[in-house]
Amino acid sequence: MKYKRPLFYSFVFLILAAGIYWIFFRGPDDEKKPIPGTSAIVKRVMNLSRGDLNVSVTATGVITPINIIEVKSKASGVVEQIPIESSDRIRIGQLIARLDQTDTRNAFEQALADSQVAVATLIQQENNWKRAKDLFDKQLISQQEFDQINVDYVKSKSNVVKANSALLLARQKLAETIVLSPVNGIVLSRNVSAGQIIASAVSNVGGGTTIARVANMDEVYMIASVDEVDIGRIRIGQEAKIVADAYPDRVFYGKVVRIAAQATVTQNVTTFDVVILVPNRENRLKAGMNGTITIDIYNKQNVLLISNELLRDDAEIRTDMATLRDAGVEMNSRESKAESGKPDSARIKKWKERKGGRDDRNRNETVPNEDLSAIQVQRKFVVVQEEDKLLLRPVEIGAANFDYSEVISGLTDSTKVVLVKFSQAKLESERRKEMLKNRMGSGMTTGRRN
Repeated sequence: MKYKRPLFYSFVFLILAAGIYWIFFRGPDDEKKPIPGTSAIVKRVMNLSRGDLNVSVTATGVITPINIIEVKSKASGVVEQIPIESSDRIRIGQLIARLDQTDTRNAFEQALADSQVAVATLIQQENNWKRAKDLFDKQLISQQEFDQINVDYVKSKSNVVKANSALLLARQKLAETIVLSPVNGIVLSRNVSAGQIIASAVSNVGGGTTIARVANMDEVYMIASVDEVDIGRIRIGQEAKIVADAYPDRVFYGKVVRIAAQATVTQNVTTFDVVILVPNRENRLKAGMNGTITIDIYNKQNVLLISNELLRDDAEIRTDMATLRDAGVEMNSRESKAESGKPDSARIKKWKERKGGRDDRNRNETVPNEDLSAIQVQRKFVVVQEEDKLLLRPVEIGAANFDYSEVISGLTDSTKVVLVKFSQAKLESERRKEMLKNRMGSGMTTGRRN
C-alpha cells in the first residue's frame, strides 16, 4: 500500500498542474478564437399593430404675471395710511396709501388765495380800463395815462393765468399724496408700512420707494424651458395643457404666444423659453408656481404602428451590413434599389399622388408635411419575411414617439417584420459553453489515461 501513495499524489499533482495551465495559459487564447458553428445573431418575427399615436412635447415652467406694476408715489413724505395687505384683491381707483398732507395742503390753500386775489385784481383793472377808455374817447385824459392803465389791465390778466397755474400745480401735488390702484388685480407684495418716510419717484435719482407690487392675474404666463431637440416642433398658436404642482388633479389650458429667439445654456443644456398665455379667471394660479406643460404635436387614431427598434436608416444599414448578410437578408432588393435611386422630387410627386394632388409641404423641406407640427416623412429600412426569404425593404415613416412610429407606406397590417440584431450576450454565452465543454472533455481524457 505504501508504494501506491506516491503514485496517487503524482496523479493529483498532474491534474492540478494541467488545470492551472489551462486556466492561466490556454484559457485566454481560446476565448479570443472564434467558435466555429455558432451564431450570435438574434432573429425574431414581430407583427405590426394598429393603434393611437400621440406625440407631445413636455417641459417644466413657472407661472409669471403678464404685467407687474410697481406702485410708487410722485410725492415724498410720511405714510399716514396704507389699507392694503399682500394677496388682497384691488380695483382701479382703490386707495393704496395716503401720505401726510400738511405741507401740500398749506401750499394748495395759499395758491387758492393767490388765485382769488388775482381774479379780484383783474376785475378792478378791467373796470379801470373801461372808465379810462370813455375818458380817452372824450379826450379828458392823455394818451400816456390811457396806455398806463391798459398795461395794468394786461398785467392783471397775466397774474390770473399765473395764479391759476400755481393753483393747478398745488392741487396736483395735493392729489399725489393719495396713491390709488392703477389696475384691477391682486397685491403681490406690500413694501412699506404706516409711519415710514418714502421718497418721490419723480425727484429721486434712485427711482423712489416702491409702495406695493400689483398685477392683474386674470391671465398669466407660463414660461417653460423647452429642450432644443423639441423646439422645432412648437408653433405659435398651439394649445398647451398645464398641470401645476399645487393642483396635480386639475388641467389648465393655454396657447403658445411667443417662442424665444435666443437660447439659454445652463450646465451645457440648451433650452428655449416658450411663453404660454393661460386664462386664470378663478385666480388659482399664483405667481411663482411651478408646473408642467404638455403640447400635443401629433395625435392620430388607428394608424399602423411599428416598433422603433425595427427601423434602420442608411447609416445603420452600412454599419450592420455584415450582420444582415450573416442573417441571410437579401441586400440587393430591386425595391430597395429603385426607391433609393429616386430623387426627392420623384418621392414628393408620389406622395402628392397618394394625397390627391395636394402639396401642403413647406418649400424649405425636402419631404412633405401635412400638419402644423412639422412632422416630416422619413425613409427607413426594415427586414421583412416573404415565404422563406428575408428582404430589406424601404418604408416611409411619419410621426414617432420614443417607442413607435407611424407607417405611411411600404408595409401592411399582414407584413411580417423581422428583428435582426447582433447579440453580444449570446456570443459570450456560446463562448463560455464551448470553453466549459472543452475543459470537461480534457479532464475526462486525462482521467482515462491514468
